[in-house]
Amino acid sequence: MAQIVIYGAGGNGREIADVVMAAQAAGADWELLGFLDDAPELQDATVMGLPVLGPGEWVSGRGQVQVVMGLGHPRYRRLASERIESLGATWATVVHPRAVVLPSAEVGEGSVIFAGAVLSNNCCLGRIVQVSFNSVVHHDTRVGDLACIMAQVALGGDVRIGQGAFLGIGACTRQGVSVGEWSIVGAGAAVINDIPAYCVAAGAPARPLRSYSTPEEMPPF
Repeated sequence: MAQIVIYGAGGNGREIADVVMAAQAAGADWELLGFLDDAPELQDATVMGLPVLGPGEWVSGRGQVQVVMGLGHPRYRRLASERIESLGATWATVVHPRAVVLPSAEVGEGSVIFAGAVLSNNCCLGRIVQVSFNSVVHHDTRVGDLACIMAQVALGGDVRIGQGAFLGIGACTRQGVSVGEWSIVGAGAAVINDIPAYCVAAGAPARPLRSYSTPEEMPPF
């Protein structure tokens, strides 16, 4: 039986705990130990009936424990992934039993697929990707490492989503477009032209509103 912890005890982490529990109920051979969180006020707290075991360093020396990414903002997902991997831990891949993943779809290590999500034929997710409730990733689409696809997003066929990109609730794309790495596409946006890297884009059609130079400069939500 694999032992699992979720890094992040906030709202996104709690939703992911529900995904893990649903997979357990459907037969996944896992033991969910609890959460990790760096916030001092959460140390020794209980969340959803599970303990907050400590900060990220808790995994050091516990090579048998796998981690599920529970942070939603790509900037923090990147920092957390580097930290966890530097401590020798590995990632668990979690798929809700009510997600649809076609046999030709590829799901990278550490990715989390929520209820109602659909991964169509020949699509490919990188490492530590989140695809949230009722989102659809159509044929031949590629999603880069650490990207976060929020609820009810629709990605057309042959789309390219760059590393660390974030697509807000209800965003959609036409076929064949790209969203550059570490960019944010706002809720409800309609992407009909390519979105460059390192920018915030919004609207219908989506247009860049502001730019930045590094993942660390990504604005908060």
